[in-house]
Amino acid sequence: MNVLTTNGLSKVYKGQWAVKNVSMHIEKGDIYGFVGENGAGKTTLIRLVTGLAAPTSGSYALYGVPDSSKDIYGVRKRTGAIVETATMCMSMTTLENLKLQCGITGTERTDEELIALIGRVGLDYEATKKKKVGRFSLGMRQRLGIAMVLVSGADFVILDEPMNGLDPQGFIEVRVTILKLNKEGVTFLISSHILSELERVCTKIGVISHGELLEEISLEDLHKNARRRILIDAQNSIAVLGALNTDGHFPDIGTEDGKIAVYGDADLNRILRILVEKGLEVRSVNTLEETIEDHYIRLLGRGRIS
Repeated sequence: MNVLTTNGLSKVYKGQWAVKNVSMHIEKGDIYGFVGENGAGKTTLIRLVTGLAAPTSGSYALYGVPDSSKDIYGVRKRTGAIVETATMCMSMTTLENLKLQCGITGTERTDEELIALIGRVGLDYEATKKKKVGRFSLGMRQRLGIAMVLVSGADFVILDEPMNGLDPQGFIEVRVTILKLNKEGVTFLISSHILSELERVCTKIGVISHGELLEEISLEDLHKNARRRILIDAQNSIAVLGALNTDGHFPDIGTEDGKIAVYGDADLNRILRILVEKGLEVRSVNTLEETIEDHYIRLLGRGRIS
């Protein structure tokens, strides 16, 4: 079942496309990483699907309910979002903030239920119950923000750049919380440009640039189809390139940062044997597999962006 589907969703601001004909698909149980440079359209799309902005054209559906239906307002209760930053009162405690959120959303929760929710996002209630949120680390505030959007029972959580400003410990805390909640049945849409963190948590990514969705791919498929390569840092790169081309067993050879790159499932032993037989000196030989960052950079270099 798709939690979110967009069909040709577009938004124009002052004659400029902020989002252009985006059709994306988030299934129940996904942790969907929404990848793109600053200004690519990530936040605009999030504002559209959360009802904070109206589309210029196209449509979307939450849990199969189209945005044109009056039922969309009811199904929105299953969606929680932190757009840019979580809103909370810095002079209040965790429990006080959650009680305030209950009042805002019209949700009835006992203190015991709210304390359990604090624990669900990895915060220690007993250790922090008297501490004002203003004294929390940014990572702790992010996790409290997630708890606040879960108050109303949401099982689809949208996080806009949740890793911004976090230190390494904060990265770990937020990542662990997302993975834990996902195992409990929460679906996530996470926009970010910190690709290394997305790779550790996401099940699927969508790449957006200049408002256009370039690709949707599961992490499983990305790794299955990963562009493997052997990088050779040689004393005489031209001689190495010539020797490998002459051998005829390596049809896909290029260069990366001044190093020879042999792509695909190349025979490393054959390469080493050729280098030894030709007496070619090398500084290093490394076998690498494509990461999200590699894939992203390569995708943006295909000339598909206007």
